[in-house]
Amino acid sequence: MRMKEALPNRASIRKKGWDYTAGLYFVTINTKGGQALFGTIVNGRMVLSDAGRVAEACWQEIPAHFPKAQIDEFVIMPDHMHGIVGFDGLDMSSPYKPAQFGKPIAGALGTVAGAYKAAVSRGIHRRGLACQARTAIWHRNYWDVIVRDEKALANIRNYIRYNPQNYDAVMNVGKPRFAGNRALMDMPMIGFLASRGKDVIPSRLVVKQGEAILSGFLSPMERLIFQDSLKNGTPLIWVKPWGVQEPTASVRCAIEEGRLLIVSPFDDKIEAPSARRAVWCNQYVLAHSNRLVIGHLNRGGMLDCILSEANPEMEIKYL
Repeated sequence: MRMKEALPNRASIRKKGWDYTAGLYFVTINTKGGQALFGTIVNGRMVLSDAGRVAEACWQEIPAHFPKAQIDEFVIMPDHMHGIVGFDGLDMSSPYKPAQFGKPIAGALGTVAGAYKAAVSRGIHRRGLACQARTAIWHRNYWDVIVRDEKALANIRNYIRYNPQNYDAVMNVGKPRFAGNRALMDMPMIGFLASRGKDVIPSRLVVKQGEAILSGFLSPMERLIFQDSLKNGTPLIWVKPWGVQEPTASVRCAIEEGRLLIVSPFDDKIEAPSARRAVWCNQYVLAHSNRLVIGHLNRGGMLDCILSEANPEMEIKYL
């Protein structure tokens, strides 16, 4: 089966004119078609399969093949991997330089990622761990986030470290709780996510007839979309922890009229800071949307990390 062509609304993955031979990068590489080749999550911990152990060993061997590349925190997940790669040190002191147009350099991030993917594929096929000898292991591309400062580095390390627990909380929580019109879950869902920093409604957000907006409605822009949609009657699905706040009169009215569904997919017994619960809400939106709209994105922020886990074939529109 042929791979689908790249969708026109997908933002360019690589930063134009950036020198990928210096600095630090948060890298995500997805398996082709979301195949869960590398193991499974058990009680919030990743249990590697034989193929997962190949993927782990090849990542650890990167510095041996690329002396300028150093690896930091990483994790192998069932259908993707996350890792931090640094060039010329991991202390944020490396200067960023503009790339020379049309002049690729050996040892750049793309070369490292490509060599890693090839090594994993060879190792898996050599051991007969794929279903067919020519089964493609990886999606054709990879996702990178430029790590711009120490705070971002700390956040990304935590994101990687807690990724198995987050995945378990989002995908294996059992039966969610609902309040409102459950028939909204049968509608095509447009996921709307936005980083903090902007508090205006994006003028280019278009909700198609018969679609419901799915979001945690956490950031200022998301909350404005929520309030505006309550007024104009757009169907809404609100992902949130159960009972965190008493619903307002407008929320109760929307529930009674069948225009709003509250979904709580997380066990009340799960203890975690609000930041972790925000990650869970956004990951749930990512996993259940038919298409995704990003109202505002802080490059290198937590939403940027979360988007690296999106299905590579999903339609994502950046406003």
